[in-house]
Amino acid sequence: MSAFGPLLVNQQEPLLKFAEEGDLAGVQRILGEASEADRLQKLKKLRDEDSRTALHRACAAGHKEVAAYLLSQGAVVNVEDDAGWTPLHSCASKGADVLLDLLLEAKADCDTATSTGSTALHFAASKGHQDALRSLLAAGAKRNPRDHNGGTPLLRAVGAGRAQVVRLLLEAEADVALKDRAGENAMHIAINGHHLPVCEVLFGVDSAERLMTQENDDGKTGAQLLLELLPMETRGALKSIWRDSRGGED
Repeated sequence: MSAFGPLLVNQQEPLLKFAEEGDLAGVQRILGEASEADRLQKLKKLRDEDSRTALHRACAAGHKEVAAYLLSQGAVVNVEDDAGWTPLHSCASKGADVLLDLLLEAKADCDTATSTGSTALHFAASKGHQDALRSLLAAGAKRNPRDHNGGTPLLRAVGAGRAQVVRLLLEAEADVALKDRAGENAMHIAINGHHLPVCEVLFGVDSAERLMTQENDDGKTGAQLLLELLPMETRGALKSIWRDSRGGED
């Protein structure tokens, strides 16, 4: 049961099909011919087998004009599908910046989490969509939400090797000291992933030495992982970067 009553699951409903295909004329025809009550029912209750509405489908397929029209007719901007995804999650994941801005203008909630605890900022960060990330941050998205693995957007960006995104999140005052549920901080994750550019960014933060000496749940520090996991050439490069970041000191 949804907030709008029983859902009407119909994969072949023309409104859903036209929205996904970007057929604005088709969408306008269907909604224009409907009574107000029927129009709102189609916009709010009509779903596909994954509980996605016409707005979900239009946004996932990148159709701004269709999405804008659906919103103007009463589509719910923060509607969730079976996995807890809103249209904003899809746009952040795909880097659909123009659509994402449209949804934010319609007061989309930046901090709604999916069934796995991921917010739009998690998706933009892990996928490396810098413009989407900037828009979400400007709209006031929380910097340090945690997914079900304890991952923050910063930790997800580190794990994906997104050095520039890591830099942007640090500039936005994301908390670099947080650990995930495995007790790993940003440095552990960067070294485990062999993400040298990310390590270089992290070496520049004020708490870099603490990040290198903290233990994860297996009792390993970042410094130990560096010696155990990375090939000699990579270790040498990181040590050189570390010395440079500390003014020439080991």
